[in-house]
Amino acid sequence: MRRRSAMPGRVLILYSVVERLPRGEPRDGIADEEVLWTAQAMAEALAGRGWPVEARGIRDLESLHRALDSFDPRETLVINLCETLEGRPQGEAVVPVALEARGFVYTGSSGATLSLCLDKARAKARLRAAGLPTPPAQVFHNPDEPLRIPLPAIVKPLMEDASHGIDREAVVTEERTLRARVAYVLGVYRQPALVETFIDGREFNVALWGGRNPEVLPLAEVDYSRIPNPLWRVCTYAAKWLPGSEEYELTPVRCPAELEEERAARVREVALRAFRAVRCRDYARVDIRLQGETPHVLEVNPNPSLAPNSGFVNAARAAGYSYGMLAERLIRLAWERRYRRREAPRLQPVPTGDVDVAYSLAPSG
Repeated sequence: MRRRSAMPGRVLILYSVVERLPRGEPRDGIADEEVLWTAQAMAEALAGRGWPVEARGIRDLESLHRALDSFDPRETLVINLCETLEGRPQGEAVVPVALEARGFVYTGSSGATLSLCLDKARAKARLRAAGLPTPPAQVFHNPDEPLRIPLPAIVKPLMEDASHGIDREAVVTEERTLRARVAYVLGVYRQPALVETFIDGREFNVALWGGRNPEVLPLAEVDYSRIPNPLWRVCTYAAKWLPGSEEYELTPVRCPAELEEERAARVREVALRAFRAVRCRDYARVDIRLQGETPHVLEVNPNPSLAPNSGFVNAARAAGYSYGMLAERLIRLAWERRYRRREAPRLQPVPTGDVDVAYSLAPSG
């Protein structure tokens, strides 16, 4: 029997439920549906290992508080799988704040880190301030702003994850198509566009987990070798979420990656520094592209997908962890924070350099 002082007496899995997409393409809902499958799989895995576990779907802040009312924060650990509130990705950062206000210990990163990393421009500024290489980028609030970075470039929604808004047309080589793509992001995703210099190189997903001394799991590589056009070598929405599509079938992920140890060591070092620079906690994934011998950080993903077939889970599996073992390790990492002095994640303002971080979200209508 587990001692309550050492481990939680109950596990509550919270996951986001999206009933209506306030922005984006209709197909974007596929990514949101994965959260339900993940919660079900994790509940089954933990129950099979003897854990008292419940899963509750969350639509908004009110439903979050209703779900918490039945649980005692002194003995309950929350596995936080919430990626949105009311279908808006900005709500992801609200959930940890609400959990802390109610006294709950939860898995994953703080609201401050989630908010920082959702905003790609702010995250890049943080990485640059830490001395980490990341491609030059510029935020566009309207399609007619002067271009200040070299082409080719990739155009992304500023505040999305899961490759929302990214397809083969996202990589542009001339200003005319760049401005058309910026207009698409502004109109469909209702937010500014991040225009980032495109790096043609090998791409690695680096999964990390741990407490004060995070561990790097086996590297994974997105294999673009079957795509002849270098400008199409991007992890599009279809490549992530649409089995049977050409992009999905032609971009397998190899884990462990085949990479010379000297280069692998550089990739791991940059990923660790990025994890710490944005104050990730428990688990994260860092996406990196090699340009020559230099690993460039594309994005830091706190609280990445924990679906049984996700990149993070596959990396843990390559390191010898079953799905149930992975879930238990995340529980232990989070619960340990109850018994040591908490360090508030105070992320100080940083110089933005060549990244424009001032923006306002367009009305959702």
